[in-house]
This record gives sequence, structure tokens and C-alpha cells, in this order.
Amino acid sequence: MHFALTALLLAGNWLQIGCGQSTAPSPSNILLITIDTLRADHLSSYGYERATSPIIDSLAAEGVRFDNAIVQWPKTAPSFASIFTATYPKDNGIVRRVGVRLPQEFRMLAEVLQEQGFATHAVVSNGAVASEFNFDQGFDSYIETWKLSPPEEGQDPTAAGSVTQLAQAVIGDHDPYQPFFLWVHYLDPHFPYAAPAPVTDRFEGDIYFDSTEQIEIKDVPIRQMAGIGTDQVLNGRTDLAYYIARYDAEIAYADAQIGKLLDFMGDRGLLENTLTILTSDHGESLGEHSYYFDHGRFGFQPGLRVPLVFHYPGVLEPHVDSDAAELIHLSPSILEFAGVELEDDRWMQGQSLVPRLENTAAAGARPAFSQAGYATERKWQQIVQDRRFKLMNVIAGDEQRWVGGPGVFQTLYDLENDPGETVDVMAQFPDAAERLRRSMDQIWSAEPFSVLVDDGVTSEEREMDDETRRQLKALGYLQ
Repeated sequence: MHFALTALLLAGNWLQIGCGQSTAPSPSNILLITIDTLRADHLSSYGYERATSPIIDSLAAEGVRFDNAIVQWPKTAPSFASIFTATYPKDNGIVRRVGVRLPQEFRMLAEVLQEQGFATHAVVSNGAVASEFNFDQGFDSYIETWKLSPPEEGQDPTAAGSVTQLAQAVIGDHDPYQPFFLWVHYLDPHFPYAAPAPVTDRFEGDIYFDSTEQIEIKDVPIRQMAGIGTDQVLNGRTDLAYYIARYDAEIAYADAQIGKLLDFMGDRGLLENTLTILTSDHGESLGEHSYYFDHGRFGFQPGLRVPLVFHYPGVLEPHVDSDAAELIHLSPSILEFAGVELEDDRWMQGQSLVPRLENTAAAGARPAFSQAGYATERKWQQIVQDRRFKLMNVIAGDEQRWVGGPGVFQTLYDLENDPGETVDVMAQFPDAAERLRRSMDQIWSAEPFSVLVDDGVTSEEREMDDETRRQLKALGYLQ
């Protein structure tokens, strides 16, 4: 994936990025790779001890790696709704669960890029972003893998291998004279953790495998708190290390398939004028805070902190940005890179990251705001964090039980010294708590932001496809 700056000079026109000195050939392609359920701290480039992600690590080393990228809601549909509209869940109304239809009046990233002359394509593998829910707005083609026959006999159409083959087919059919925006969404490593052989058991029994911690099996089919249900037990195993090893194997499988996609593009000379972005919709809880193999219930770091890498050698100077970066900043960053003029580097509620892509310091980066939980009537958890501290506001009593305790609404964590979020340091750092509380109140109390665009489009109901319903049930989203 290394190539010289001279190769970029052959690409023709140049695009000025932001107000700095970085330039890119224009028109540039944009490749957005998202990996479902991928927590940052299980990647080697983010400090993980296992070698789970050599391809992603290479992208991170050659590009700009955001060390504290934070999702706005740790659930697939709400997260992508925020990413592609650059708005907070509290304002766009897509909260708590999947299977919720986005109004067609929403202004989506792909629609703007389409108007800019980009060919817009997507290959997605999670029914939570099905076309029935209007996530296909603005895409010229939208391939939903669970609705297809597998590319090869016996292959899972939603597995990373199938996704890569379909993405390669899209790229192979693309008009080379038109820039493209391609979104490729890998479902791995979503539970149940079942990477194909031979990677399935790659990490079982290695030097990091400690089988002493056991999981309690509850006498119910499905359970996430304080144990798991009988339907979730894999191969009769009750040791936590086994499930973590299988989760890590899923990452390694997806990573290898991403490598094949990038090699395919490199062989065709496409990486020379393509901005590649890699991130995730949310992380996964692997037993932390007694929460097993799920996401969305709490605003702890395993669910909120995800990788975010921008890769464009010769254009973006490699560096690490350690300040908080919200994923609602992703769409305005892509739009500015694509040549859309943004007022004050903003689109909707997002702030373009282009200035931070150009510099090694994020002067004045604002704290990241997130929401989480299963409560209704706007009693959602509110979370705000900067590089070091994190403030959680938990309103619902049944959720307080697992955070600060019954009756405790707010807790403060020192992420630098307590990355596991085990000790409330509100009393020790009142100034930090007050600063983050002001930031939280400013965002939460702001005038409601309208995501709807009055452009004559009216929403139409689309019935959920049987295959989509079947897949969402298999993933545990629907009963």
C-alpha cells in the first residue's frame, strides 16, 4: 500500500484540502470501510497484545489515526443514522433499537455526493441498515448481501469473504472517468462469533488465553447482564477467554478480507487517488461491567470507542490525534474532501475533521457527546468525554444499578488512569466534572435541530423484507 507522491502527480487536477497545504488529486475516490461491532482496543494499532489486525494496523501507521473516536449511540441503526446525517440521536429521533425507518426527508451524505457528481455505491451486510429503512438514500447501487445467494457454494453471503467479492465486482464495473464513493460494511465480528476455518480457533490457547474467569449461564434463552442465556452458549464453553478469542478471530478474518479488497484496488491503480476511511458503528461489551456480548445498553468505552483511520499516502501526513472525535464529524469531513464548500467547516451538527487531518494537534477539540440505553421518554443516558475524563448521566433506575448504583445519576471516570471505568472520581476532580457537565448541558439543552429537509420528498412506507426480518432475528435484534 506504499506508493510515491510522484504517482499522485500523474492523476491530473488537484484538490486543496481545507486551509492547510495538503492537496489531493481531483477528483478523488472515497472508500468508506465500516466493521460492525469493532471496539478499538482489540486492534494492535490501538494497543492490543494480540496480532488481530495487520491490515488495519498498516492503514493506521500510514495514515491519520484518531485514538479517541466516539460513536453517538452504540447500536447499528442509530449510529449510522448519526454518521450519515451528521446529527445527534436526540435530534434525529433514531434511538435505542434497529428496525426504525429513517424519514426520506432526512438529508443523507450519499445524496450530497451524488449531486457532486460521484457514483455512489454500497455493499452492506447488516439488515439494520436495510433499504426498507431508507439507508439506501442517495446510492446508485445498494447491495444487501443477506438478500443474495452466496458468491460461492456453501459461503455465508453476509461473511467478510462474500462482502469483499461483491465490493470487488462493484469496483470492477465502475466507470474509471467518474469518481466514486463506495461504502463497504462488514458484519464480522458481531455475535455469534463464528469466523470460518482456519481462523476460527487461531487465538485459542495462546499466551494471552486465560480460562480462569467463568461466565454464569442463566436458565433463560437470552441474557446479557450478569451472565448469558442457554441459546448463547458456544460449544458448551463457559470460560470468558474462549469467547474473547473467537471475537478476536472474527476481527482477524475481517482484517484479511479488507486486505484482499485493498490489494484488488491497488492492482488496478485505484489506491493512488482514493481516500480510504476505516471505522465502526460501535464496539462490544465482553463481560465488562457484567455485560456480555452485546452493545447499546450502556455508555461505557467498550461500546463507544471505535477505530477511525484516514489513509491517503502522499496527501495525509501520518500522525495520531488523541483528542475526542465524534463520528458525526465523518460526513462533513468527507464532503469537504469531496470539494463541497462548508460554512465554518460544518455540515448539519458535525464539524469537519479536515483541519485535524492536516495538523498533529487538535487545538480546542470539543468533548464528545453520546447517548445510550434502553430507556424511553428521553430518559437516555448522556455521556460526554474528552481526552482524559468522562461524565455519565444515567436517569433510568434500572440502568443506574449497573453504573453508579441506585439513586446515583452522575459518575466521573478518569480514563487515563482507570480505562476500565471502575472508580467514580467525582469527588476528587470536581472541576473536571463541572466542565464536562456544562458541555453536556449545552448540547442537551440546545434548541432541537431539524434533520428534515423541505425539498418536496415525502416518505413512503416500505415493508420489511422476509430475509431482513430473518437476519435481524438471527442477530438478536428482533424477537
